[in-house]
Amino acid sequence: MNRKRIVKIIKKEIRNLSLAWFKYLNKGFAKLTKKNRLIVNIAMFSLFFLGIVFLVVKNLVYAQGEVVIPETINHFHLGGFFSWFMGGGLASIFIRFARKNYLKLKRAFDIIISAVFLILLSPLFLIIGLITKIDSDGVVFFKQERLGQNGKLFEMWKFRTMRQNAELETGPVWTQEDDPRITKIGQFLRKSHLDELPQLINVFRGDMSLIGPRPERPEFTEIITRTVPNFTKRLDVKPGITGLAQVRYRYGASIKDSERKLKFDSIYINKMSWFFDFKIALWTVKTMLTGEGAR
Repeated sequence: MNRKRIVKIIKKEIRNLSLAWFKYLNKGFAKLTKKNRLIVNIAMFSLFFLGIVFLVVKNLVYAQGEVVIPETINHFHLGGFFSWFMGGGLASIFIRFARKNYLKLKRAFDIIISAVFLILLSPLFLIIGLITKIDSDGVVFFKQERLGQNGKLFEMWKFRTMRQNAELETGPVWTQEDDPRITKIGQFLRKSHLDELPQLINVFRGDMSLIGPRPERPEFTEIITRTVPNFTKRLDVKPGITGLAQVRYRYGASIKDSERKLKFDSIYINKMSWFFDFKIALWTVKTMLTGEGAR
C-alpha cells in the first residue's frame, strides 16, 4: 500500500470519527432540559458573583502584602469586613447553603465540569478513536445497558476495549484478568481508565454523576441480589464515573467482590459531602496515574 493511499485512509477515518463525535455530543446536548440549563445559569452566576466580591475585597484590603485603607472609605473598616467575610459572614452563609443544597448544587457542578471537560478533551477523544480503529475492526464508542438511580435503565458510553461482539458467544460475563477479548489499545485504555471518559456525556445528560457508586449491569444486579439482598441500596443515588469503592478496592469480578464493594458504596451514600467528593477525586487521580484497580 503506497503512502498516498495510507494518508487518504487516515484522513477518511479522522473525518468519520469527527462526525461520530459531534453526533455523540449532539445526542447528549439535545436532551439537556430547561431545568438543567437554569441550574447551570444559576451556578455560573453564583461563582461569578462570589469571584467578583472576593477580588474587590482583596484589592481593597491588601496591596503588595500590606493592608491599605483608602482615605475615601476610612469610615468603613474593611479589615473587619474581610475577616467577617472569610471567617463567619458571607463565607459561612455560603457554606451552610452549599451543605443544605448539596444534591442540587452537585448536579450543577456535574453539568459544568462535564461540559468543560468534553470540550477540552475533544482532541484526545479523536486521537483515542483513531488509534482504536487502527488497532482493531469495529466501532469506537461502546454502549452498554446499566442501572441508574432508582433502577432506571440507561445506556452507558465507553471507548471499545474489546474485540467487536465480544459477548456474542458467552453472553454477559465479568472481565477476567488477562482477558483474551481485550485489544492491545484496550489494555492501555483500561489500565489508565481513559476508556471511561465518554461517560462525561452520561454525566451531562443526567444519567450519572462524576462521583458515586459505579453503575452495574442489570444481568449482574439480578444475580448479585440473590446473595446480597441489600445490593440495590446503591440505586438510592446516581451512579458515578468514579466512587469510593473504585479507589479503595480492587476491580470487582465476583459476587464476593460486589458484596465488599457494597460496604464502600454504603459508606459513601451515608456520608456524602463536598469534602468526601474532593477526597475521592484526589484518590481517583492517583488511581489513574498508577493504574490501580484496572482490568
